[in-house]
Amino acid sequence: MKVGIIGGGVAGLSIGIYLQKNGFDTEVFERHSVAGGLCTGWRRGDYTFNGCMHWLLGSGEGVSFHTFWKEILDLSQFHFVYHEERVRFDVPGLLDRHGRSVFFFYNDINRFEEYLLDLAPEDGKMIRLWMNQVRYVGKHLHCLPPTFYDEGFFASVRRNAPLVKLLPMLFFMHKWSKVTNYQFSERFKNPFLRKAITLLYEKEMRMPILFFVQCYADKRVAGYPIGSSLLFSQRLEASYLQHGGKLSSGIGVDSIETKDGSAVALRLEDGTRSCCDYVVSTADWRWSVFHALGGRYLTKAQSLLENPPKESIFYSFCILYLGVDLEMKDFPHFVRYALDRPILSPDGTSYERLEVHLYNYDPTLAPAGKVTMAVDFQTREGEFWICLRKNDYSQYLQKKREFTQAVLAELEKKMAVLSGHIEVTDLTTPASYYRYTGNTLGSSQGWTPQDNVLRRLPVTRNVPGLDNVFFAGHWLEAGGGLPIALKTARDVAWVISKKENGKFVV
Repeated sequence: MKVGIIGGGVAGLSIGIYLQKNGFDTEVFERHSVAGGLCTGWRRGDYTFNGCMHWLLGSGEGVSFHTFWKEILDLSQFHFVYHEERVRFDVPGLLDRHGRSVFFFYNDINRFEEYLLDLAPEDGKMIRLWMNQVRYVGKHLHCLPPTFYDEGFFASVRRNAPLVKLLPMLFFMHKWSKVTNYQFSERFKNPFLRKAITLLYEKEMRMPILFFVQCYADKRVAGYPIGSSLLFSQRLEASYLQHGGKLSSGIGVDSIETKDGSAVALRLEDGTRSCCDYVVSTADWRWSVFHALGGRYLTKAQSLLENPPKESIFYSFCILYLGVDLEMKDFPHFVRYALDRPILSPDGTSYERLEVHLYNYDPTLAPAGKVTMAVDFQTREGEFWICLRKNDYSQYLQKKREFTQAVLAELEKKMAVLSGHIEVTDLTTPASYYRYTGNTLGSSQGWTPQDNVLRRLPVTRNVPGLDNVFFAGHWLEAGGGLPIALKTARDVAWVISKKENGKFVV
């Protein structure tokens, strides 16, 4: 049985591996010249820039995603780094009780709790409540998400009986799902801590996301792989090829040909056809539905997503990458600096902080004695950058230069040591993401949860009216990211394998 897979990102390669292990003949069609999708990196001179991953959920034992990754990839190939701090940042206009203006967001829950109690003893009750929510998640982390296997009824009951303990988690999620860190901060008395809680993330964040991310870091199940996203995607690609899969890179798909309720072939951009028994699209959902399938196979609710508001699409990034001829070993790996006055992006977004990643813990990204850096700017104005690049490329380059110089001027105020030592600059924009992945508005992770992390999208892995076309990837779940790419790939491979073979092999 031939399965045509659209998109050679993490989801496409993962589903290819699973299906190859189950006896299918798969071919991944990737429009870009290299596989990996958003999980990528690139070289500029002597420097390698990390384009995606700051941590991999499932790097360590204690969470189901570790099991999933091991089914398709040898994790022992990687050395993972686990940071003591998630981030440190300025709290503008305020000092803590020790006269410091910097807040430290520690990954170890016990250490963080001790730090907070010293910082704001008057908020002891709320601090303990906060940390206890993270510890509660930790009690169930080993079976989240539930891991199912193709086994007999009684064996399945024995394996999955402990999942009944997850029922209280539904109440937990319902209770916290509509509370943001901004709202949570109002429960604290200490002004420094109250303000710091609003600054924990780049934007306002739902509390369940905060609890889970803290738990991942505390349990050391989300580490950074030395070699960055580029090495990770290369080894995932190698695993796919070793399992007998075929990767056709530099070959885009134009449309999915259908007949009598089934897909029969992929029509490629060069005009050729690739016949197949199944199609799985891991590409941009809107492109898949409204272009590749011509908008013919939709529910009424799905049709409303043809022109979604930009707030429903996960933000994109402008990222200024730097190659610096300094080691900078004594600097924190992740810091946010408050600006004296905001920087205005060409797309109209105003930024009051610089979010600086310093890869001084990954020696593979720069020559000895040197380091790479990245300054991140979230934006929802992807259309501005995409249209500017398309309609006036010279002006696009000019805006990039202007923004780069504005950022460097502010960055060197905060990190004066950089002056005269920056050898390479490279600014990516939403147009970069769109150009290489086709993601709507250059989105970095698909849909956004918006005001409720439990809200279900009218997007499903099945295509209404077609019995052999499926979707996988981070567009299937709000929030997206590598975990969703992997989980949806496994789920679709399960469905196809059970349908054709009556079993699913991992």
